[in-house]
Amino acid sequence: MTWLRKMRSLLVAAGGVVLVGSLLGARLLGPGGGGGTDSTGKAAPPAGGGKEAAATVVLGTADSDPEPARHGLPPVLQSGEVVEVFVKQGDEVKAGAKLYRFDTTMLEQEVEAARLALARAGATAATARGAADQHAKKVDLQKQVVAGYEAQVKLALEAWRLGEHNLNEGLKAQGIPPEKWEERRKNDVKLYELYADHEAQRVKTAIEKATLADLEAAKGNQVDKLIAEADAEVRRYEGMVRKAEAAVRLCTVTAKVDGTVERVSVTPGDVLGISSRTPAVILIPAGPRVVRARVEAEFAHKIGSNQKGRVVTIHDFTDPRVTYQGRVRDIGGSFLPRRSNEGALIQNDTRALEVVIEVIDPAPAGRPPIRVGQEVRVNFGP
Repeated sequence: MTWLRKMRSLLVAAGGVVLVGSLLGARLLGPGGGGGTDSTGKAAPPAGGGKEAAATVVLGTADSDPEPARHGLPPVLQSGEVVEVFVKQGDEVKAGAKLYRFDTTMLEQEVEAARLALARAGATAATARGAADQHAKKVDLQKQVVAGYEAQVKLALEAWRLGEHNLNEGLKAQGIPPEKWEERRKNDVKLYELYADHEAQRVKTAIEKATLADLEAAKGNQVDKLIAEADAEVRRYEGMVRKAEAAVRLCTVTAKVDGTVERVSVTPGDVLGISSRTPAVILIPAGPRVVRARVEAEFAHKIGSNQKGRVVTIHDFTDPRVTYQGRVRDIGGSFLPRRSNEGALIQNDTRALEVVIEVIDPAPAGRPPIRVGQEVRVNFGP
């Protein structure tokens, strides 16, 4: 019995220790505790109580504006070998500065092939234009032929009329009555030859005019069509050359904004593919620093539009004595997945309202600067 009483005392004492430990752990994991959960809580009330006891505190992450640029594989490559790296961690770069370059041997061959195809298309277009020039000369020459035949028709007509006039005058001089002149004209061989020559010239002129019409029709139906097709091929290959040259240019990755190189994860010889998840270079843009605060649904009603423009206090998550001042710039209108969840292999449906706070002085004297990615708490006050 004595042994049982001793064991009972020990069990009661052990149970008390477990209970105290559970309560202490819950306190540490709760808002404001040392466990650092990602949830909204209330700031610890000051010793004297007052309005600060009702302050709304939310968690957030310091960020750049625009967000950090993560450079990887250019969209023109499925995979590629890095052959040159131009920057190192800590370098300050301007927009357009070279960061690193991939091997472009195969792409340069595509450029050369496209240029050769463009040259062939240009030669074809030049030939088509040369044929068009020759055709135009043929048309001009045929117009001259038609004009010459029309002149011969006119001359033959005048000769025929003159021969008829001279015959009539001769018959008149011989005293032959006019009513017999028609019969004499029909039987006059020389006058008939003049008539036949006029008719022959008219037929030849009609044939040459038909030839001219065919030539002019061929310009629109054949020559212009060949030129249009040749020009279209030239434009197509010009586009292929531009595309191939652009692919080569994109293989030299450049900075899109001014900023500081935060991390370089590649060296010459490294191969990146579409499945590579680690950015080759992370660039922190120059410019303002912001805090993207995450407001849970249960506290969103406390962050109304009247908060926009308000000055708030930002506390470092691990050391609340380190503070910064910020001004509320934007308040989201929708509950969206958290940024930290975007791109994750395993997705969850945790959503929050994002509030963007511009940090007034990101590098205050005597305090460490607020850094991109730093976890903070934002005190919106009562």
